[in-house]
Amino acid sequence: MVNESQLKKQLNSGQISNLYLCFGEEKMLVKRCAQLIENKISGGDLNEFNYHVFDNNADLGDIAVCADMIPFMSEWNILRINDMDIDKLTKSDFDALMTIIKNASGQTVIIIAMPTLEITSKTAKKQFKQVMNHIDKNGVCIELVHRTGLMLERDLCKWAKAGGCSMSELTAHALIQYAGEDLNRLNAEMKKLTAYADGGEITPEMIELLVSKTAEASVYDLFGLIVEGKIDKALSAIDALFYQQVSGVYIGTVLSGAYLDAYRARVGSEAGKPNAVVAQDFGYNKRAWVLDKLGRQIRRVTTNSLRRSIDELLRVQTRMVTETVDERMEIERLVCKLVLIAEDHSDE
Repeated sequence: MVNESQLKKQLNSGQISNLYLCFGEEKMLVKRCAQLIENKISGGDLNEFNYHVFDNNADLGDIAVCADMIPFMSEWNILRINDMDIDKLTKSDFDALMTIIKNASGQTVIIIAMPTLEITSKTAKKQFKQVMNHIDKNGVCIELVHRTGLMLERDLCKWAKAGGCSMSELTAHALIQYAGEDLNRLNAEMKKLTAYADGGEITPEMIELLVSKTAEASVYDLFGLIVEGKIDKALSAIDALFYQQVSGVYIGTVLSGAYLDAYRARVGSEAGKPNAVVAQDFGYNKRAWVLDKLGRQIRRVTTNSLRRSIDELLRVQTRMVTETVDERMEIERLVCKLVLIAEDHSDE
């Protein structure tokens, strides 16, 4: 397989293949990748005579006919096949698809893309893997994996530059904490930010003003309010979450995760291990910053209070998923109790 840089280098050098396969977790990148290929090959001139688009419901016979066409007043005949669920094809249809792929040559370019179909090299089954392996050997295969950490921050900085603005990696990091790692949402938020910045620098203050936080980020903020004893603000945060139709079970689940993160940071500190080591031990990958942030927030909270809080969260979570309860009331009571536990230093 090739990566994005290798694909761009091939296309820019005029190295054209008859077969391309674009798939992976990042759907927006899959779509952009397929568009890049067809635009580079066609020079941006995609006309009805030499550009044919098919979806999962297409007849394989129609695809075969188009694959054999000679381009009209153009160098290339381009076929784009979107979201074909290859693993669910009947044997006869799969055989027909493989025949089309194996016969691809001359001035025909076949681009198989999965802009919405959920499939990765790990989840793919036998038939998709056959197609993937053939194209990998005889064409160009690219899997767009989930972006995280520094790579995602650098992508956001590039998007800012493309929009005529500038943005530091630190600010990009703040945007990810607010909006999450979904590229479609980040793309939409970047359009708002570049329009607002109007050629200037995108700042953390602009993100605070314009970007809505994800539910997960809001619950982690709620954790901070709890351990800092800010009960009024914590209850207001709960009100905002329920207004956004976030369930009590979800709030409890994410809040439990925040407490477990904080507990790991605390126990690691007590054992003399830096957060980077704790993050590696527990598979946090690029999320080591979570341990740093929460570790600072719980300085005034005792280790025993963290344990008691986790026990209380487990008790309330169990009740919410096994009994018919008023979730909002349960969460409000839980938060009030967690604030009291955080302020209890009797075990010191």
